[in-house]
Amino acid sequence: MKKGLDKFIKVYMEILYALSSIFYAGFCFCVLVQVISRNFLPNAPSWTEELARYSFIYMVAFGVGLAALKHEFVNVEFLGDFLKAKNQKALDVLNLVIEVIILAMCLIILVMAEPKYCFPTFAMNSTATNIPMKYIYFSQFLTFIVLPVSYVLDIVRTLIGWTEKPAA
Repeated sequence: MKKGLDKFIKVYMEILYALSSIFYAGFCFCVLVQVISRNFLPNAPSWTEELARYSFIYMVAFGVGLAALKHEFVNVEFLGDFLKAKNQKALDVLNLVIEVIILAMCLIILVMAEPKYCFPTFAMNSTATNIPMKYIYFSQFLTFIVLPVSYVLDIVRTLIGWTEKPAA
């Protein structure tokens, strides 16, 4: 079962890497165009600011799942180093408890929050690119789907690792 889960997590992470990389490249392109146009052209295009912001938002929405699976969120290192030196199992339990708390918060926000925040019913478009804002607000919904899925996969991976017998 562990091999199948590891393979699924690997494919899931590759998809998140690809999507976040696409939005990262779009972000870099927009910022580069903005910098060049501000320095060498009389007027900078306003669409680059909006697209840079939107690509950054979606890059974070997909990247948050990667950070959760790779345990690369900002943390208090001295506590992790202390627990790792004393008892790796205690550090794993602490990480598991924190993941469950964050998972519960994400699910509460996703279920209990009014849908109008993620899917506004009023028509509103961005100013420069005229993109409907529902596509921008969708990134919030996407974040609260990707992050819980990543945490559930990491929790299951951790629990399977604890219950699996070591190879002889």
